[in-house]
Formats: sequence, C-alpha cells, structure tokens
Amino acid sequence: MKLLDNSLDQDSPDVYYESTSRYFQLILFLGALVSNIMFGFSLSPITKEISTIYGVSQTWLQLLSVSFTLFSAIMIIPGNILSEKYGIQYNIKLGCLLTFIGSLMALLVNYSFWWLYLGELVSLVGFPFRLISASKFTANWFYPKNRIIIMVIIALLFNSSTGISIKIPLFIFGDYDVELDALNDYSQGRTYVFQLMAFLSGIMFITTVPALFFFKAKPKHPPSYSASEQCVRENYTKAARMLIKNPDYLKLAFAFSLILGPVLLLTVQMEFVVKPFGYNLEQISNVILVGVIAGLIGDVVVGSFVKKLGKYKIVLQICNASTTFFYGFLILSLVIKAHWLFYICYFFVCLCSSILALTFEFSCEISFPVSETSTIAYLGLVGNGFNFLQAIPEILILQIGTELTSIVTLIIMFGIGLFGNFISYSINEKLKRQQVDNLHDTKQNLESQCDTD
Repeated sequence: MKLLDNSLDQDSPDVYYESTSRYFQLILFLGALVSNIMFGFSLSPITKEISTIYGVSQTWLQLLSVSFTLFSAIMIIPGNILSEKYGIQYNIKLGCLLTFIGSLMALLVNYSFWWLYLGELVSLVGFPFRLISASKFTANWFYPKNRIIIMVIIALLFNSSTGISIKIPLFIFGDYDVELDALNDYSQGRTYVFQLMAFLSGIMFITTVPALFFFKAKPKHPPSYSASEQCVRENYTKAARMLIKNPDYLKLAFAFSLILGPVLLLTVQMEFVVKPFGYNLEQISNVILVGVIAGLIGDVVVGSFVKKLGKYKIVLQICNASTTFFYGFLILSLVIKAHWLFYICYFFVCLCSSILALTFEFSCEISFPVSETSTIAYLGLVGNGFNFLQAIPEILILQIGTELTSIVTLIIMFGIGLFGNFISYSINEKLKRQQVDNLHDTKQNLESQCDTD
C-alpha cells in the first residue's frame, strides 16, 4: 500500500483522455508487428522443398523457423534499454527498418540461397523490438478499461498474420512437385521462391515504411495516471532485480513459456510432425488455417472474459488446463490416425492457448511500478530463451522422420505444458497498476465534486 499512498501524493492533470489519433497509431503499430511475423514465418510450410531446391540441409531451415525465439532472447534487453532511454518509437522504427532491409536481401535468393537466409536473420533481429512495445503502446494511447481489448486486437493480428504467412507460400507453390522439377534443375521451384520473396517484400514496404515516418510513442496528453509523466517508474537498470524478487512475475513468465511454447513450436514444425502420417502440403495448410481461425476466436473469447470478470488468474488457469487436455487428445488422434480428430483437437488447442494478450497485461499489473516495456522484455527473455532450448532436441528428434519420433516429440511438449499448469496455480493476483489508476480516478472525482460544491 505504500506504493499506492505515495502515488496519490503526486500532482496530476485535471483530466485524462484518449487522443483522437490513437487508432491511426494503432494501425501503424499493427502494420509494424505484422510485417515481421509474415516475413519471418513464410518458409515454415515449404522447408523440405526449399532444402531440395537449393541443396541445403533441412536442419538449417528448421533452426531458422525457430530462431525467432533465440533472437528474441538475445535482442530483448538491448531493445528494452533503447525503449526506456529514448521511447518506443525508436524500437518500432528500428524493427521496421531491419525487416524491410531483410526482405530486399531475400530478393537475391537465386544468386545465392544464403542471401535469403541472411535476410530472414536480419528481419528476426528486429522482431523483439516491436513485440516488447505492445503493452507500453497500449498504455500510452488508451484508457485502462480499454487496454485488454486493444491487446486482444494486437493478438488477433498476431495470430492471423502467422496463419496468413504460412498460407501464402502454399498458394504460390500450389501443387508443385519438387521431384518432377528435378528434371529441370528445379527452375520452376526457384521461380516460385523468387515470386514469394517479391510478394513479401511488397507487403513489407506497405507495412513498414509508413511507421518509419508517422509512428509516435505517445500523445501529448496521457489517457491515465499510470501513463503520465507524474507516475514515476523504476529505472530499467533496477527492473531486473525487482522482477527477480517478484515470485508471482517469475511464475507467470515460466507458466507462459511452458504452455504457449509447445503450441507455437508445434505450429512452426507442423510439416515435420505430421508428414510421417501421410499429410500433404494442402492438408498441412488446412490444419494451420484451422488453428488460425481458432486463435482468432480464442483471443476474442479470452479477452471478453477478462474484461467482464476483471480477473486474470482464473481465466489463465482455465486456458492452460484446457490447452493441456486437448493436447493429450491431439497426440491420441495421431496414434489412432484419426485425421478428423486431429483437426478438432488442434482447433481447441489453439483456441484455449490464446493467452498472449492476457499474459502481457497480467504481467504488467503484478510487476508495477516496473515499466510495461521492461516487464514484457524480461517475460520474453524467459519465454523465448526456454523455447529455443526446448526446440533444439525436438528438431533433432524430428529429423529421423518417423511416426514414433513425431509422437515422442509431442509427448515431450505435452509434459512441458502439464508442468506449466502446476506453476500457474500458485500465482497471486495483485493488480497493482489497476489499483493506482482506480485510486487516482476516485481522487479526481472527489476533487471535481468539491470544486462544484
């Protein structure tokens, strides 16, 4: 309560309101976020085909598909320092610039495959700069009561763009047969890859260039006390020590990575998981599309429940338990080779694991007065670092390419998710940021009444 009492002693503006340009800035932010996701995930469904066309090991391409977790873990701290010292506009613009440069480098793929590889890596370096800015952007531009809804919109675009990015290559490649193309030295395949990179670079131009010129970190007038200059946040140099000493934050960070990690890794490695069971590119594409639709529905449902209940923990626990439950049946569906059941189970796994918006906002609440950017940065550091370590043995196991190795990989993922459930049940729900905003709103209402009297 000392924190809350001290905050009430601070002078604050007479009224807080949302800027009229908030939705324009939201569109710019969404474009910046979508650009990196669409470019970074574009090779996931055609990994084996590209490996054959350009004569490179599949392991390199598998590592590329999960390397966003490694780069997120590495670049999150520099991104946090940049944001805290100079504002999130520099994070957004740097990330957009790296993605656009990476997409241009990828156009040289038919001169050397490694131009594409390097371009993807350059783009991935910029990914964490944008993602860690999501909660800070939301807090800077929107009322506290609207934050969860805006985060749901961001999560919706995150999920849909992931699915679209995986679907685009399949539209371009169509019913391409890499074995038949071997007779022509893979000339058709190389043409398709260049067309894919040209299409993506066009999307990158549309989504990144406007943000480079027009994106702003915050409006002139804050929408809440916690977004104002009067609300003093802990310096980023102290943030790590404060978060390490916050057991609830640590539990949430680990639970988040243990639950969402296996779902995300299953999606980006889907081709290697289900190919031994006879799934072709079209079927894999349909499975991923089912997951995207489920994720969109899940974001809306989860966000609506959080907004209605005003609680995070109970919704998080229900989501986590349901995700693990359906993950178990998903494994069973592959064992008994019931394709229809696999589609259903994957739908509910993606539906129930739509916890990105919830977790981001929940972590900012329980870690206040640490800033939103630092909170999300260290959340990503823990989650992505662990997910990369988890992905390495899974990639090696999937390299064998049998039904048994796919089942073993999924069982490992299931066990990791199950452990995450136990961690999430011990989190204490202390919504500190919300309490401060509510107290300041109450204070201003009382002052307004006194002035009227």
